[in-house]
Amino acid sequence: MPFSHPIEVRFGDLDAMGHVNNAMIVTYIEQARFQWWRSYLGGRKFQEEGFLLARVEVDYRMPILLGEDVRVELHVSRVGNSSFELTYRITKGLAGELFAEGKSVQVMLDFATNRPKALSAATREWLEAQA
Repeated sequence: MPFSHPIEVRFGDLDAMGHVNNAMIVTYIEQARFQWWRSYLGGRKFQEEGFLLARVEVDYRMPILLGEDVRVELHVSRVGNSSFELTYRITKGLAGELFAEGKSVQVMLDFATNRPKALSAATREWLEAQA
């Protein structure tokens, strides 16, 4: 089952047309990804086992309006040596109508050297269990 995170649509998220601005969808994805990764870290600092966002893409399907019940579903779709890919579904409620879908690539980072690093065995196991 994919990780699911609720999003509260704020008035400031809206554009001149009265629906959520397209750039906010990337922020909604970021919020879900942060909560998902935080659950893995279990209180450890992000710098101990963190990543850099290398790529994000979004396909928009339907406008989101103020007051909508928005959920971001996140799923691990690929695990590499030093990177992993996530897919997202932004839906109306749990598994409802599709507002948008997306994909992101994260690269594990050694924050001391600012260079990519291999996934640890524990991280790989956790990611693969969700694939």
